[in-house]
Amino acid sequence: MVMQIPSALLVLALAGCLPSRTPVSAPSAAHADSSLSSLVARISADNPRLVRLSSRETGRLEGDRVSLLGDSVLLNTSAGMRAIAMVNVDSVWIQTTAARIVGIIAAVPCALFGALVGGFIGGDPDGNPSPLREILFPIIGMLGGGAVCGSVGAGVGSLIPLWRLEYPRPSEDAT
Repeated sequence: MVMQIPSALLVLALAGCLPSRTPVSAPSAAHADSSLSSLVARISADNPRLVRLSSRETGRLEGDRVSLLGDSVLLNTSAGMRAIAMVNVDSVWIQTTAARIVGIIAAVPCALFGALVGGFIGGDPDGNPSPLREILFPIIGMLGGGAVCGSVGAGVGSLIPLWRLEYPRPSEDAT
């Protein structure tokens, strides 16, 4: 019974850390330009990262810096600076990494294994068992195993690029 308490706590804690998979809701047409301009201002204040803008007029453009100039969005592409009118921007995507999700996926089985090993060591009748050791060792094993594998998983996940939709243009029938 002692082994199931740390495992249940681990599962509940990690379930709360998983990223949400809820779809991005489109903003209303009245707030489209203001939400796009605030998004571009937030992105330009962050460290430079890859940004994708798409529109029907220009197609998909990818660049490393984005900024506002009047009613246009400026994107620094490999071909130079490109200006797109805000009303023509259909979507904005930002490149991130899979560090968080891969770290969590790697940490869960290692934490469970660490809790099992810690419970086995703490409950060993030949190793001077005590009630405190039976509780403390699984927790130490869970934290140690999860931290080591989670760190390695996050390192591997940081090498995997992902694109996250930040701004979808509201559809015509949504207004």
